[in-house]
Amino acid sequence: MSLTSTKTDRGRKAQARRRFLLALRELDDAWVATFHKSGFGDIYFSRLFTELWLHDSVAVSKTQAYDLVKGVSVQTAMKYVNKAIADGYLDELDNPTDKRSRLLRMSPLLRDQFAQVIDRANDAFLAIFEEDGLKP
Repeated sequence: MSLTSTKTDRGRKAQARRRFLLALRELDDAWVATFHKSGFGDIYFSRLFTELWLHDSVAVSKTQAYDLVKGVSVQTAMKYVNKAIADGYLDELDNPTDKRSRLLRMSPLLRDQFAQVIDRANDAFLAIFEEDGLKP
């Protein structure tokens, strides 16, 4: 490989990284615009809501929801989950297999707001693929 092609490859990688970071920034901006005023703007809610979205409409136990809040103690995770319940972002359901526990899933409010974040960020990431000549 010649020195010129190595420089060209480094330049392409640098441009690809820049475009990726711009798309990531768009995701962050979409998140903050949607959730900051309601008090859900930090990364721990992002992870919780993302994981619940990926569960689709399948409810998870409260204990499982606490485990979805990464990087904090169980007590802090409980505060995050309880705030989301109290503010109407998570629906609490009876657990048909264990009357002592409760199940959680995204509320329609959260699902609608999160869909807006995903759509805005998706557009930014799709633009990266198009610029790189890739098909998503």
